[in-house]
Amino acid sequence: MKKRITIQNKKKRMKILKEIKDISNCKIIIISIIFSLYFFIYCTIYILEIKGIIGEISHDDFSNLEKYDSNILLTIQTNIEKYIEITIDEQKFLNGIIRKTKPKKIVEIGVSYGGTSVLILNAIKNIHGAKLYSIDLNKLCYRNRSVETGYIVKEFFNYLTNKWELFTGGLTSEFIEKIGNNIDFVYIDTVHFTPGEMLNWLEILPFLKEGAIVVLHDTFMMYIYDRIIKNIRNYSNNQILCYIRGELILPSFNNNTFARNIGAIKLFKNQKRYYLNYFLALGTQWEYMPSIRELDILNKFFMKYYGKRFAKIYNDAVEKNSLRFKKIIR
Repeated sequence: MKKRITIQNKKKRMKILKEIKDISNCKIIIISIIFSLYFFIYCTIYILEIKGIIGEISHDDFSNLEKYDSNILLTIQTNIEKYIEITIDEQKFLNGIIRKTKPKKIVEIGVSYGGTSVLILNAIKNIHGAKLYSIDLNKLCYRNRSVETGYIVKEFFNYLTNKWELFTGGLTSEFIEKIGNNIDFVYIDTVHFTPGEMLNWLEILPFLKEGAIVVLHDTFMMYIYDRIIKNIRNYSNNQILCYIRGELILPSFNNNTFARNIGAIKLFKNQKRYYLNYFLALGTQWEYMPSIRELDILNKFFMKYYGKRFAKIYNDAVEKNSLRFKKIIR
């Protein structure tokens, strides 16, 4: 009798253990399915974001920016026409995108007389908390060495200087730490030849706010000035406009031609995943060599903000182009 009861108890225990095991296995299967589904969704979203299909494109309407708050520009347009190096349509585009997006921290790289500085300052004059930081390699205006870079701002538009800070006599990387992070709008208009603006872009990239807007001028300089400037093969600005990862914003004028000479990009999220693309672009043949001092400053800057891997790519590009220029000189 005892033996029969013991056998029955064993059978009950075995049945209970089997039920527990079945439940455990079922839970494991459910958890595995949920995890796999989550991983699949995460990877799909990530891939779509990289391709710019979802999660990246803004819902802002960037059409007809030239007409957006253009009356703001009219108040200064006739006073800056002698000192500004962009056309009236391009001025309207730049004014419109600033008025539309209302950036708070703006950096301008390339100042000259200061005509564009005045345009930007005028566009932000009633935007609370907005400020422009202008940077130029030259202390004296490259077009007129008898005046200081940006001189018309203080000379004729002193009432706008409360929102302005000017840095001259050095590279962007020498001033950018002082300017700091969370830059949400950049206007780049410097050398136009490789590596020019490519280096400017890499100098400012680590300090940009997510979703920042980058505006480039002379993006089709190779067609406009081809009869004036000879033997130049690599204009940098069009290349940058095409390879920066973001939503492309183009002006509406000259609809019958693709050669618009100004354009903008609203950056995609997490620009770090595109660092390799940007540094490999330095492999394009350079049209001039920065000074040894400038190359050293850039090397240290890239090492600090990008690391050894990307600094090495930069140094490889420097080495290859230095050898090429030595051959040309010989």
